[in-house]
Amino acid sequence: MRSSVKLVMILLIIGIPIFLSARHFARWHTSMGSFTAEIYDEIMPITGNNFIDLTNSGFYNNLIFHRVVAGFVIQDGCPYGTGYGGPGYTIPDETSPLLHHDQAGILAMAKTSAPNSAGSQYYFTLAPAPHLDGNYAIFGKVIDGLDRVLAIGQVPVDGSSHPLTPVHIWTLRMLDLNVASVFPDPAQTINIASGEPLMFMIEAYTQTAGLSFSWYIDDVLQSGAHDFIFEPAINTAGTHAVSCTIASTDSISHNISWTVQVSSDIQDYTIPPARISKLRVHPNPFSESLSIELDAARKSPINLQIFNQKGRRVRTIVLDSEASGYSQVSWDGLDENGRKCAAGIYYLRADVEEGSITAKAILLK
Repeated sequence: MRSSVKLVMILLIIGIPIFLSARHFARWHTSMGSFTAEIYDEIMPITGNNFIDLTNSGFYNNLIFHRVVAGFVIQDGCPYGTGYGGPGYTIPDETSPLLHHDQAGILAMAKTSAPNSAGSQYYFTLAPAPHLDGNYAIFGKVIDGLDRVLAIGQVPVDGSSHPLTPVHIWTLRMLDLNVASVFPDPAQTINIASGEPLMFMIEAYTQTAGLSFSWYIDDVLQSGAHDFIFEPAINTAGTHAVSCTIASTDSISHNISWTVQVSSDIQDYTIPPARISKLRVHPNPFSESLSIELDAARKSPINLQIFNQKGRRVRTIVLDSEASGYSQVSWDGLDENGRKCAAGIYYLRADVEEGSITAKAILLK
């Protein structure tokens, strides 16, 4: 496709992009070894962010697992080690139909029988516990070191389920990796024609640690694919797996995978009509203001996001299109906080329900 700007690619898929606040990761260093959990603060924002805030404040350091019930749960988060303490406040209850006590290693908030009584105490399941669904706020899952969690669940206890030999939590800290928006939705199968261009985008970032992206097609590492955007064209019909491993030098990695169904016959593949047919940016390069022009097929809000080369979203502009046709907006090169962005390459992505269109712009000093 030709236009006044080089398009990175056009992707039309069945599915809706997902926009996450961020997914975080926490690591426990205990007297019985270390383990890591992912925190679902994008699904459970009240519970997840409360846990993250307490962790970052050092609240959980040097506590113990004060309750161990073999085959059921291990529990921590009481500053007194008795099960009767908390942070001095409580938080509202949260539940989600997306999360279930369906395996060992599920992380959820403990509370009393009273509503909205959770504060700092949490538990890990040692086995599926479906009877807890809907009553307790699940906000994470162990992704590494589950054997250590299960080992803690086997320690000898007294008649009150307190370990006879304390299991200490020397430190509990958040790791330096945040995974925000993922596109397209990994839960949806992507249907394309053979050779049709694809775009995968992961917004992941760190504060100080190094970050790398490794992309795979059918478990084969793709050479030269090291960025947060991956643009393959799959020419072989059939079902394929595309995946990315995001690795932080803070000793944490996260894998995301998609299923791609490729049709050999273009007639067998129907692409839904795109609401955005064109995305143009000019002047390019620019220094003061970038004009962004979109042609929309029909009335619909458009979510325009701008990413830097490291994959971090710097600006979001929502266009509430009242009619089909031409729309125009400008970007002044500032981030969400009104600060001037550094010179370099930026990716612009306009999203609607049926798909996405992306362009690349260069910001000068």
